[in-house]
Amino acid sequence: MYEVHIYIETDSTSPRRMERWYGYVLEYETKTGRPITREGFEKITGTYHQATLQAINSALYRLTKDCELYIHTPDEFVVDMVENNLETWAKCGFINRRGQPVANQEEWIEYWEKTQKHFVFTLFGRHPYSNWMKSEMERRDRDDIN
Repeated sequence: MYEVHIYIETDSTSPRRMERWYGYVLEYETKTGRPITREGFEKITGTYHQATLQAINSALYRLTKDCELYIHTPDEFVVDMVENNLETWAKCGFINRRGQPVANQEEWIEYWEKTQKHFVFTLFGRHPYSNWMKSEMERRDRDDIN
């Protein structure tokens, strides 16, 4: 099983729904040990957690084989939910204890479906691509690139 790292950033950690950028870097090594990276950036309107989930899901679309997957994100809430609540939500149809859909239900369902064939680890905090991704989102926003 090969190892893949997905690094996530957003341009804002404000919890309110707003226009914001997210980005991801997907990193893996070929059979010969050559490192490969792919990245993606998108401007959306949504919350911080929603942007984090959309970034992860966008990166997951690029995976074509089962892998040992490491997701690096500064979004502590998303890491906590993946580690402590996701399996319970899935068993309950992504409905919370009050009988309401969990926040960002579509994104959580997509995440759940896309990660079932992988062995997933979530890691909270900054990462080697954090600064570059922040500056890239600023550049894209300044140059009006989407």
